[in-house]
Amino acid sequence: MYTLVRAIRRLSMNRPAPLPLPRQDQREFEDLQRKAHAPLPVHPDAPRPIAPDFDGDVNPTTGEKGGPKREPVRRSTADPGGDWSFKGRVSDF
Repeated sequence: MYTLVRAIRRLSMNRPAPLPLPRQDQREFEDLQRKAHAPLPVHPDAPRPIAPDFDGDVNPTTGEKGGPKREPVRRSTADPGGDWSFKGRVSDF
């Protein structure tokens, strides 16, 4: 065990590495890294996901488990042979 620890230390000391930064520069670098990895705010014009009709796996109206859910692409109910819509945008095929 002792020889393994010595071997690891010896290998890690011989590796090339960048010079350590001064404290203030290191702190600034870490702050910039945190800001870069922070979640971005959502743009107000970004499309919002469609809300499900119900939560969970059981449909409260029919009582079915794994029952029908809202389809993301729909056909117009007013004109059965007409347009398809997705999130309010209509396509004519």
